[in-house]
Amino acid sequence: MRPERSTPRRPRAAGTAPAAAVLRTAKHLAGFTLLESIVALAIFAASGMALYGLFNTNLIALNRTADVSRQVAVVRTAMDYLSSIDPGQRGEGEVELGDIDVSWTSTLVEPVRQGQNVIGGRASFDIGLYDVEFAVHHEGRPLGTWKMRVAGYEKVRGLRPGELPF
Repeated sequence: MRPERSTPRRPRAAGTAPAAAVLRTAKHLAGFTLLESIVALAIFAASGMALYGLFNTNLIALNRTADVSRQVAVVRTAMDYLSSIDPGQRGEGEVELGDIDVSWTSTLVEPVRQGQNVIGGRASFDIGLYDVEFAVHHEGRPLGTWKMRVAGYEKVRGLRPGELPF
């Protein structure tokens, strides 16, 4: 048998916990434990590393794209120059276009033929088709070699530039 208490018990309201349980629960919910803090820090660090990797990859791709864009402009300049020369007259050579160095060699693909005018008669030019292989250096750095086909022409009939008809 239990001894009786000297003070009578007060009745508890329905749904309330004893005072000791309330103190334990309040102390437990007061803050993060060390383990919870370490787990949160690990999750934060892992997500930060993933974002940094994504950011770094995008920066590398952006730099490569910018390099390729600059190279396209340089090679386009070289191609424009080579399209303006007659590969039959200048079969090989080198030229400096500002900070762009271009060297080329051309080989005849189709033999030189008489040109035709609109109605099928003989034209004033003989025409040949050439493969032009060229190398491009930009600011001393080699960018590569390319090939293109260029039509070569020579005026063989009619008035030549600078000639007068009389």
